Amino acid sequence: MEKIATLTTLDQKLAKLKERVEEAQQRTAEQQKAVQAQEAEEAERRKYLAVQLPLWADEVRAHPNESCRAALFTVRRARKRKSFLDEKIFVVGDGAISYTGFELRAENDELVWLQILHYAKESPLGSWIEFTPYRLCQDIGWTPSGPNYKLLRDCLLRLKATALTIESKRLKGGLALSLIGDFLYRDEEGKPRTQYAVQVPTEIREWFGDSNFTRLNWEVYRTLPPVARRLYDYAASHRDPYALKAETVFQLCGSDAESLENFRKVLRRAVKTLDESGLLKVDLTRSGLVKFTR
Repeated sequence: MEKIATLTTLDQKLAKLKERVEEAQQRTAEQQKAVQAQEAEEAERRKYLAVQLPLWADEVRAHPNESCRAALFTVRRARKRKSFLDEKIFVVGDGAISYTGFELRAENDELVWLQILHYAKESPLGSWIEFTPYRLCQDIGWTPSGPNYKLLRDCLLRLKATALTIESKRLKGGLALSLIGDFLYRDEEGKPRTQYAVQVPTEIREWFGDSNFTRLNWEVYRTLPPVARRLYDYAASHRDPYALKAETVFQLCGSDAESLENFRKVLRRAVKTLDESGLLKVDLTRSGLVKFTR
C-alpha cells in the first residue's frame, strides 16, 4: 500500500510539474505575441514618422545625381512638346531611367522643380508646401507677371503628370516616383488661389539618399542658358568629371538641333558662358571633347 501511495504522490507531482511547464510555455507564447504586436505597432508608427529631405544651405539648390546625368530636362525649343510612355531616356554612365509624361525642359521645368524641392526641405514630405506665384517667380529669376504665372502653372501641371522608374546599383530593386504630388491652384469656388499648394512625394527622399545629390550655386545657376546648365548638372555631380564627347552632350541635352554640327555652335557658346561663370573650368577641344576642371 505504501508503494502505491508513493507512486500516486509521484504522479501528482509530475502532473503539477507538467501543468507548470504548460503554464510557462503559455506565458512565453503570450510574451512573444506581445513583443511581435509591439514590433508591428512600431513598424506601423515608423511609416508615419516625418520624412524630410536632407538639409542644404539657402544659397544652393539640390539635384539628385541620377537626374543630373540624364536627359530628363531637355534643351529642345520646339513649340510642341513630346509625350512619353514608359520610355528609356539617355543616361550618362550606369543606371537607367524610364519616363512617362510630357517633355520637361531645363529652361523652365527644371528651375521650378528645384525651387519646389528647396521649399519642401523644411517640412515633412507629403505635407502641403504653400507659396505665392510672385515669390516663386522671383526665386527662380523670372519677372512676376501674368504670362509667367501661367508658365509657372503649366510647369507645375507637367511636373505633377510624371512617372519615373529609376534603376541603379545604389537603389536596389529600383524606385518609382512622380516629381511632385498634388497641386492646388484654385479654391473651392474655382477662383485662382493667392497661394499655390504642392506636395512632394515621400519617395523623393530615397532618391536623394543621405548624400546622393548635387548642390548647385543658385545665384549663378539660374542665369545660365539651358545647355550650359545641363553641362554644369553633369560636371557638378562628379568629384572628377570625365570629359564628354559632343555627341554625348547632344544626347544628354535631348537637343532638337538639325545636326550635330549645328549643335556644336550652341555648345561652343554654352562652354564659353559656363567657363566665364566661375563655377568651374570647362573647355571644348578641336576634336569636340568637352573637358571639365572643378
